Amino acid sequence: MAGRSIGKGTVLIIILGIVSLFADFVYEGARSIIPQYLTTLGGSVFLLGVVLGVSEFAGYAFRLVSGKIADRTRGYWAIMFLGYAINLFAVPLLALSGNYITAAILVFLERFGKGTRAPSKDYVISTAASKGGVGRAFAISAGLDQVGAIVGPISVALILLYKGTYRTAFAYLAIPGAIAMIVLLAAYMYHSKSRIRRQVPPKTDLMSSRRFLLYSIAIAVSAAGLYQVAFVLYGAQGQIDIALIPVIFLVAMIGEGLFGFVFGLLYDRIGRNLVYSGLLLSLFVPLLLLGGSPVYMFLAALVFGAVTGIQDTVMRAVVGTTVHPKQRGYAYGIFNAFYGFGLLVSSVAIGYLYHSIANIVAYVFIIQAVAFVMLTVSFRKSV
Repeated sequence: MAGRSIGKGTVLIIILGIVSLFADFVYEGARSIIPQYLTTLGGSVFLLGVVLGVSEFAGYAFRLVSGKIADRTRGYWAIMFLGYAINLFAVPLLALSGNYITAAILVFLERFGKGTRAPSKDYVISTAASKGGVGRAFAISAGLDQVGAIVGPISVALILLYKGTYRTAFAYLAIPGAIAMIVLLAAYMYHSKSRIRRQVPPKTDLMSSRRFLLYSIAIAVSAAGLYQVAFVLYGAQGQIDIALIPVIFLVAMIGEGLFGFVFGLLYDRIGRNLVYSGLLLSLFVPLLLLGGSPVYMFLAALVFGAVTGIQDTVMRAVVGTTVHPKQRGYAYGIFNAFYGFGLLVSSVAIGYLYHSIANIVAYVFIIQAVAFVMLTVSFRKSV
């Protein structure tokens, strides 16, 4: 029985990973050109930072609400369907946006949709995972969605290479979006038939103390010191061919997929101390940009991808292995709300400091040092 249950859970995780594959095809393909697209509509680098920062924060902060609703209603699948629908179809509508405000609203809705469905998806993955295999479950999910995150920017780059426009690329992304919704329906039908059992609750419940909140705040502080790839894409304009700019984003997605998968597997063996690697790697993103040439832009994007890969697997797995399943949706909501606020701070701060890379490097080092101290304190308080 246990073997069967584990097998069914793994199959569900893989099917949901395929949903993520096509979903990432859509929004990571779009994110590879959104900074450039908003620029063509008349936005400055600071305004770009504000739009992306507010959108990311709203998307992450709403996970607190959607996670709480999911835990109270147990309507994880319904919330996933709603979130994916908003998340995926806001992107093709960018092809119809005629001004900066409309485009900014659609970028906001795309992130909002992801924020709606993310806690429910994390809950389903973590509860479908075998005992002691939460890191592996998130590694499988991250590995599959990064396939889409790689194919998406490649497809967009090819469209631009063959004289397509940004609008053409956004419209094309409606196809993988529709496929993602179909596969999500298949995942729901499989889950309903297989009746996958929930796993035994973990030994520790951090929601009853300050430890979980302190950990979430430490990760948020680290996110506030992350030089995001959108600014790398912005800086590449005028330095490399327009069709090659999405390739920079592609490199970031390769780094995210590779490091996310590897570190997700390592988490089940090494544990939470792997989180420190994300803080360390964050320091190298702005440092590499000091090199000045396009080559360093690609390297900075790769390191950025490594950091987000660790965030998507290791940092989330810590929550999945320390919080009671009945509170896990809400816990992921809290965690992501803090994390989103960190990204908002990062977007605004980097946008403001953009023209002084030396100041950015100093800022990142200070912020990551603070995050390191807070993370260490939160781990020492853990039992």
